[in-house]
Parts: sequence; structure tokens; C-alpha cells
Amino acid sequence: MMRNMNLLLRGGLDAQGRPQLVQQAHCLCNDGHALAAIRALEDLAGVVLPHCAIQVRSIVQSLRCIQEHLLHVYQFHLSDWICPASALRADPAGLAGQSDRDREYFLNTKERLRTFFDVREGMDSLSSQGAPDYHGPDEFHLLVASHSFESLKTGCVITQALSLLGCGPDGFSAYRPGGLPENMDLGPEVLGQLRGLLCQCKDFIQTVFLEDLQRLARVYGHWSDIGRGSAFLAWEDFAHPRQEHAFLPGGFISTESEGTGVPGAWAVRTYHVDDISELSDPDWNETDRNHYRLQPGESDPAFHWNKLANAFWLPAPRLCGEACEAGPLARVLGGLAHGTDAVGRITSDILEGCGLSLAALNSTIGRVVSRGTESMVLSDACLQWLDELEASLPHESGALCSELNLPASGVGHGCVEVPRGALVHTIRLENNRVESHDYLIPSLWNFSPRDEGGVRGPLERALVGTAVADPEHPLEIFRTVHELDPCNACLVVVEDTDTGRTSVVNAK
Repeated sequence: MMRNMNLLLRGGLDAQGRPQLVQQAHCLCNDGHALAAIRALEDLAGVVLPHCAIQVRSIVQSLRCIQEHLLHVYQFHLSDWICPASALRADPAGLAGQSDRDREYFLNTKERLRTFFDVREGMDSLSSQGAPDYHGPDEFHLLVASHSFESLKTGCVITQALSLLGCGPDGFSAYRPGGLPENMDLGPEVLGQLRGLLCQCKDFIQTVFLEDLQRLARVYGHWSDIGRGSAFLAWEDFAHPRQEHAFLPGGFISTESEGTGVPGAWAVRTYHVDDISELSDPDWNETDRNHYRLQPGESDPAFHWNKLANAFWLPAPRLCGEACEAGPLARVLGGLAHGTDAVGRITSDILEGCGLSLAALNSTIGRVVSRGTESMVLSDACLQWLDELEASLPHESGALCSELNLPASGVGHGCVEVPRGALVHTIRLENNRVESHDYLIPSLWNFSPRDEGGVRGPLERALVGTAVADPEHPLEIFRTVHELDPCNACLVVVEDTDTGRTSVVNAK
């Protein structure tokens, strides 16, 4: 994983003799990297964005977050909770009338599932052996699985909305240094189409997505006792100049008594990016230091790795000495700790439908529910920001973009909440050249190893005490790993000290 842009950019100049910069890192969060890099430049230049640019960017950023939450739940990791084999055993007659669907719809869904999943292997064999942690009737599995296909339609709706704002596979023109392109069409016809698409998106979130997450939480309520964290990090984001506080206030959120998970005990405080440190040499005991490495040995089932010049351990980022979790749960907890009305109201409604307490949010199933909470909060906010945009456009001076004048030297930070969590780009200029361009991604927070002070990273802390029924199919581990949302491919290695067996399973 190439983390250090310095190798590519340090001291480089473009054809016009200006500092050479990179906007997109071309990873899973490349639009988030684009926004973070631009915010770093704007911080360097001290730019004040036009109101319309802030509103458009907020809508784009929100839509991408919702889109990623739908993909995460319905496409990437649905099989953590929904068993295809159970869905195929379901009786469609028992679901007729659900969500205005008839028996024929669920029969067609079963046929599509047979094509979509290779049910002769993997999860089907797990189910036929009576997988211990798949719960709920077969019809529950079929109903939620059917919505995985429906979610793709909403994903297309979001793509159409983004394209109206110049954002798509070829780039995000809404993320332009200083604001928006001067030729961006924000006329009544475009904004009218955008409103219709936003309403379609909100309707799916409200009537399907939230109901599915509530079903999951009711069936898997015992997972509210698994996967707790104690420290969380979220940037302040969606800061609108006409609002007293940022829509997502962010902060460093921790429990006064580690592991209690009681929202009343959550403490939130401000911080600065400069308070973050990255420890390059984590604290492993001598056995583990030479045991779990990046390449498996030929004759030994354990992982070994002779230190190579082009490979290294993940560093351990820390904020005020704490190993912080980033992501949707951190943002929801931040909103609750700050008393944000929209977050508090929607969270309360969703948890009531789940039959869970506020304390249950701090868990693996709570991370799933938080994706729905955030999607609902942001879908409401998008329509509000569109109202503000339509009202403000006639009164704007006409400029969609502010002039960007970079200083010869200085440091700029660009903090962005991407779907996976807190992302920051830091650009340092010296004498009109890039001295460094660093970025810290959410996965380095969530999957950081134990540091030199013995502080466990969020993943290790969340997995402690998790029972694993079958080491060769560690479903229980996958659930927590996936909800912390790694942005790169990974393996889960389970060593059974009782039997001496080691199982290596792809966890992507």
C-alpha cells in the first residue's frame, strides 16, 4: 500500500513551474482523497468558499456516504448476517404482502440469488452444517436478501444525482480548489431534477434500509454485547457559515470508565491535528514479532516474513495517547455527545425499532445500525441544503469560485469524514515547492496494532472475548472486522492452540 505521496511529489514542478500536486489517490475512497487534498490547499491559501460551493459539496459528500453505506450492507458484507442457503429454503408465500411485494417477486428473488451466490460452497455448506450464529427464520433471510437487488436501483439514483453536479467516474468537478466550476449548471431545471432524485433516495432509506437494519438488530440483538470500543475520533465536518455549529461536530469521544458503553458516560473534547502521532514500531512480544508476518512460510502454517525493504508494519496512529476508532459509529456518538438534534432524534427512533438501548450502539451490531442512522440524517440534510442552495443562488455575487493564491511556504490540513472515517491530508510548501504531502486514512486508525505503551488498537480491543465456533469459518471475527471496514484486502488467520491447526481465510 503506497501511503507516502512524498516519494512521488516532493519538490516536483509542473510545466508552468507551479508545485506539482495530486488530487486523487485512486483507492476505494478516491473522491474523499480529492476533497481532503483540496481542503488542504484551501487551508494553505486561507480561502473563504462561496456559500453555494459549501452547499453543493455537502450534498455530494453526503450522497457518496449514503451510497457507500448501501454498498457495504447489501453488496459487500450481507452474508455476514444473511445466509443465502436459508433464503433459498424460505417459503415465498409467507412473505407475500411484505413491502407491497407478492409471491412471484420472492420466487424471482430466489432465482436471482441462485445465480448471484455460489451456494454449493462457502455459506451454503456452513448453513447445512447448522452454522451456530446465523439466526432468524428463513423468510427473514429471503426478505433482506431481496432488498440487496433493490438497493442497486437506489445506487443508480444516487449516481444520477451526482452526475447532475458534475461528479462521476471521470472526476468530481464539485471538488475544485476555491469552490465550483464557473460553468456549473445550477439552474431551476437541474435543481428540480436533483430534488426528485434526493426524495427517491430518502424514501428507500426510510422505508427499506432502516427497516432492514432494525430487523437485523432484533434478530442479532445479542451482538450488542460484542465488539465494544472506548475511544473514537471524528473530524468536524459539514461546517456551514450560516449555522452556529457544524452539522457533524466531531471531536475526541471517550468513556469515562473504559468499556462501560454508557452514552451518559461519553466525554467529548476538542483537539488539533497536530495532537496526532504515528508510532512506526508497534509493541509486539518477541514471539509475535516474528510470527505474524505478511508472507506465509512454505513449511510452517504460521505467517513469517523476513523484513524486506518495500514492506513494513502498519503504524499505530494515536491521539492524545489513545487508539481511536473512526467511522460511522464515531460520527453518531459524536453527534449524541454534542447533543445534535437530528442525530439524537433519528438515533432514538431507530433504536426503539431495534429494541436496543443507547448503550448497545457501542458494539458490532451498533456499527451496522449507525450506517442507517447516518444515512437517514444525511438524506434529510441534503434536502435542507438544497433548499438553502435554491434560496441563496439569486443573492450570490455570481462567483461560484474564490481565487486561490498559494503562499510560497506554509502548512495546510484537509480533514474530511469519508464513509470509513476520519481522513486527513497535510501539505507542506517550502519556497513554492511541495516539501511533503502526507495523508492518514481511517483504516490505519481502526486496524492499528498495539503501540509501544501496550495500548490495544480498536480491532484488537473489539475482538477480545469473541467466541469463534469454527476456526476454518470464523464468521464471528468477520462481522467485527467488516464493520470496522478495511480499505485494503486482508486475511484472517486463526490459530487453534488446542489442536495446533492454523486456518487462513480471505476476509475481503
